[in-house]
Amino acid sequence: MKAENYDRYLWIGLALTLAVLGGLIAAWILEPVRLVAAAEEVNQASLKRGRQLYIDNCTSCHGSRGEGVVGPALNNKTLLKTASDEVMFATIKAGRPNTSMPAWGQDTGGQLTDENIQDIVTFIRAWEPNAPEVVTDVFEPSPARGAALFASSCFTCHGENGQGGIAPALNNPARLSTLDDDWYRQTIANGRPAKGMPTWGTVLSPNQIEDLVALIGAWRRSEQVAPDTTVADLLNLALFSLSQGDTEDAVFYLNRAKPGAFGPALEQFDPIIAQIETQETEKALITLNDLRTQWPIGDAASGEEIYVDACKGCHGSEGQGGVGLRLKPSQFVQTSSNADLLTLLFNGRPGTAMRSFSDRLSEKQLADVIAFLRTWQE
Repeated sequence: MKAENYDRYLWIGLALTLAVLGGLIAAWILEPVRLVAAAEEVNQASLKRGRQLYIDNCTSCHGSRGEGVVGPALNNKTLLKTASDEVMFATIKAGRPNTSMPAWGQDTGGQLTDENIQDIVTFIRAWEPNAPEVVTDVFEPSPARGAALFASSCFTCHGENGQGGIAPALNNPARLSTLDDDWYRQTIANGRPAKGMPTWGTVLSPNQIEDLVALIGAWRRSEQVAPDTTVADLLNLALFSLSQGDTEDAVFYLNRAKPGAFGPALEQFDPIIAQIETQETEKALITLNDLRTQWPIGDAASGEEIYVDACKGCHGSEGQGGVGLRLKPSQFVQTSSNADLLTLLFNGRPGTAMRSFSDRLSEKQLADVIAFLRTWQE
């Protein structure tokens, strides 16, 4: 019987083994490339979803190219270098309290899932390689703004012009020479609960605190600071004084308001002052109350331009609403006086996306915006 020759099978087995081994080696070598390609495919899908989510939810405040509108610029090299993906994710999800940035996460009252938020972060991060350096406006603290803020929030305890009352005098040379700006900054922000000083950092913005510190610095230099008070505030003070029978103060506040007044309302000041001086108090009260309610009277055409620049990002180019409320038409605008609307625009609504415009637009500019909004209610 002839012996079986297995050499051929051995060579075939060896060849198959080498082929399998070669395939495994090739797969091992190529696996990182495959993983990178797969990751890139996933990243591109996330990028595409994030782009649409950004367009739908973020452009009104941050701009279509991340250039910033009401909210800060996100297409900003410094921001993207310093903010990690985790920080951006947390900010989008939970918002930033006491700013116009709302919480977008579903478990914090928003409408976006965690996956949605991650997609937006991926889209924003894609700007980093070509992001420009954004130069932000430098905030200049104002003693005059600080004086107006002090008059509305601090004088009840610390007295007019900081001369003292229930709480210690702040406009005191010995105290001012001992305590520096940083001490006042920290005390205003954090309060001194044991001594009855509230924590104003939860109420005032950092810029408002800086304005108060600037006022205290002016006192330290023995400077006299006149409050940066609006015509609306002065009309309120004049009306209150007149209602209390204090005609001298009423005339004083009206005369202070006149230089800042504008438009048709300016013609009403002298007749009201004349009524007060001739002791026609009841007539003056009616006329002054009408003026205060109607104030300010602006120009709608100018207001449209200001609206486009400052308001359309949240409220829509045609007032249709978005992040902000619908304004065309708006029952709130229809039922609010010009004075009420001016107060809202000056102060904003803390804890919402409606910011204060007191540091961005003048009383005249806000009057023009109000006049423009009135045209949408007709």
